[in-house]
Amino acid sequence: MKRRIILLSLMLVAIVGNAQIFNTSGILKSGEASIGFEPSMLVSNGSNEFLMFFHAGVGVGKNIDLGAKIGAFGDETYYGGDVEFGISKNLSLSAGAHHFHDFGFDGTANVTVPLASGTKLITGLDMDINFGDETAIPLWVPIGIRVAVGNGWSLIMEAEIELTDEAYHYFGIGMAYGF
Repeated sequence: MKRRIILLSLMLVAIVGNAQIFNTSGILKSGEASIGFEPSMLVSNGSNEFLMFFHAGVGVGKNIDLGAKIGAFGDETYYGGDVEFGISKNLSLSAGAHHFHDFGFDGTANVTVPLASGTKLITGLDMDINFGDETAIPLWVPIGIRVAVGNGWSLIMEAEIELTDEAYHYFGIGMAYGF
């Protein structure tokens, strides 16, 4: 019963907030890989857009991994990729690029705080530079929970809080598998 209450509480956090795409400070070791999926909702200017994100990552060196993501089944397909650098056990910095309505660059600082065994709080600062008719720089604070559910699987619930008018509301709940 206690697990159900915690799970429902975390889902509520994800629903009332905003989310970006699997913000964690975890870096894959060289040769390790991960895949994931995340049903998500984007809320912008009073309209909703549902996307299904698919994620993939691979460790390429000491404290460096590469990630790719595609958001499908919405009004427009999202394409993106990044390189993430582990600064310490609980801090990473990533930089990348994406195309979603417009081309843009991404920059994120991720902080992970261990909670209970197998459960981590995820937060940080997320920024894009989008090049459309005008250049926009949206900022968010990601808040999420990652729960290890066994056999390489993790449940990830994210909310991203917009800090600027150029940002949008976004949330998602997904699964990731590491191997």
